[in-house]
Amino acid sequence: MVRLVAVPLIPDIPSARRVLILFSTVAFVKSKMESELGARILPLERLAEHWSVHGQPDRLEDTPGMVSEAELVMSAYPGRLAIEWVDPTFHVRWVQTPSGADGAYLEKDLSANADQLAALRDAETARNAIVSRPVAFRKGDRGLLVCVPVYSNKKVRGFLVGAFSYRELISSVIQDAAQGYWVVVYDGDEEIYNQGAELKPQDMEWAQTTSVHFQKLTWLAQVWPKPGTVSFALPILPQAAFIGGILMAGLLGFTVYLAETARLHAKGVVATNRELQKEIAGREQAEQAMREAQKMEAVGQLAGGVAHDFNNLLMVIRGHAELSLNRTSDGVLGRELQEILSATERASLLTRRLLAFSRKQVLQLRVFDINALVSQMKDLLATVLGKDIRLFIELDPDLGRVKADPAQMEQVIMNLVFNARDAMRGSGDLTIRTGNIDLDGEWVRAHAGTQAGPYVVLTVRDTGHGMGPETLSHIFEPFFTTKDRTKGTGLGLATVYGTVRQSGGCITVSSKVGDGTTFQIYLARVEEAIVEIDDAPVAASPSLEGAETILVVEDDNAVRRMTREFLKIKGYTVIEARSAAEAIQHVERGANLIDLVLTDVLMPGMKGRELVQRLAQIRTDMKILYMSAYTEDAAITIGVLNPGTEFIEKPFGPDELAGKVREVLSGIPMTRRYR
Repeated sequence: MVRLVAVPLIPDIPSARRVLILFSTVAFVKSKMESELGARILPLERLAEHWSVHGQPDRLEDTPGMVSEAELVMSAYPGRLAIEWVDPTFHVRWVQTPSGADGAYLEKDLSANADQLAALRDAETARNAIVSRPVAFRKGDRGLLVCVPVYSNKKVRGFLVGAFSYRELISSVIQDAAQGYWVVVYDGDEEIYNQGAELKPQDMEWAQTTSVHFQKLTWLAQVWPKPGTVSFALPILPQAAFIGGILMAGLLGFTVYLAETARLHAKGVVATNRELQKEIAGREQAEQAMREAQKMEAVGQLAGGVAHDFNNLLMVIRGHAELSLNRTSDGVLGRELQEILSATERASLLTRRLLAFSRKQVLQLRVFDINALVSQMKDLLATVLGKDIRLFIELDPDLGRVKADPAQMEQVIMNLVFNARDAMRGSGDLTIRTGNIDLDGEWVRAHAGTQAGPYVVLTVRDTGHGMGPETLSHIFEPFFTTKDRTKGTGLGLATVYGTVRQSGGCITVSSKVGDGTTFQIYLARVEEAIVEIDDAPVAASPSLEGAETILVVEDDNAVRRMTREFLKIKGYTVIEARSAAEAIQHVERGANLIDLVLTDVLMPGMKGRELVQRLAQIRTDMKILYMSAYTEDAAITIGVLNPGTEFIEKPFGPDELAGKVREVLSGIPMTRRYR
């Protein structure tokens, strides 16, 4: 008897489906790992390209902008443990880790590790990013290094090294690619990633292996389904055609999904790179503004110090000239002494311009309308410009008010007009425009020393020959000028810069060769009422002479002797003290005999204000007059003088000193007041 056995011609459909799904999962894991791993090193390569152009710091904290760049790269993708800067001798100079992490992941000397040294040398030779073989980090983790050489003028300046943890890197790459499957990754014989799975004999028939290529590395990824992932079986014959269609549609959809995923990922990489470049550009602009502000601040401090010492010398020269002029009747000698006095006046004006640049001049601040100031100057400006230069004045009728020194702002406008006239060489258009503006945080970050808020902007634009970038970078520096030395000192724009900054404002300049120049002055808008000047005459002191006793405290011998002579010729009795300690001894011996203490603000050992505090313990009603080669505003700024105290600025002459002394002794003001 023969038995017939039916042999199915169609394979087990559920098994075939599981195989196809497994194959598609393995292909997806391979594609995603290769594309994602390549994307993880792209921001590091872009950062290296940027530093090849702009230079690299020895210490990360030296350049805050680069801290932000490194942090941005760190946050672009997970899995990166650290970014380290390695110098050409293969020593780690600084390390940037994610927020909350601490310490370095590499040894300080990478040349001591053969694998790490080989990766760095390969990167230097290839002039491109190189991925290392597996390395052990100091914190016990395993991973790889991405070494990117940084070149400048065809010479290697160092390496940007990204340290990646295998566990964090591979987990973040395949977290959405193999749900329901176990994945184990090998680098040669070393298992570099495992989700905690153990391949059992019953899983062997479903395990599939694929090669993952990453730079010069080749990894093996082994994939098999987790328990419960096996799909339920469907009826064999009735569903064969349906399942075949489903599988074909699935494969087609999967292919489309891979293509779309790759496209979206590429767009994401481009967007991240664009954001990185925007952040870098913003940081560069802010750093450049800060460097310019620091440079101008340093030059200002130097100029202020020079002006202080020069004023002391001028006082001695001027004093001797005035005393000699009062004692001689010789016409020729008198004229020569008068020339000396004229020269000291010009020199004093020079120091005042230096003090204006260093923001140490005295400003009479009051609230006023810039439109009114420009309107008052219109006829004078037209005369200065000449008939071949057309003047256009565009004033905003709703312009806000500002608080500044009107006289100094008038000088600022005149300086800008003079420069515009010279730039136009006799013909062209000059436009003066006013308007309101609100400065935001982005503008403020690009212009160090300003604050966001409402401002008034005064614009002065000419159609002259313009300036190039090199000239613009020095335009506000003292003594820098493009004119013939016989036609200018180079202090005009320096004075403008200092006056505007001291008034709490900001000045910008834009120019191109052949396209004219535009200056814009920004002053904070205020809501206070306009302050009018009281032009009523002030009663003057009946006489500049006196018979009181004055204690002169001055450490400079020449200035002290000159001050003594100025007071003696006006009838005063003078007691001299070379230091604060000597002045205290004089007051202790004869406090009731001294009517006024005339003291320098800055002296070795004890400042003038400290001396006055000590003298007040001896006698509370003693009158005090301060003097200094610094201006009153500068003395207040550096904290050696309180606002409202009596002060006289060097260099001064006999009449100026006598007038101020009589004002302090009599209590009769001799200066113009504001109402």
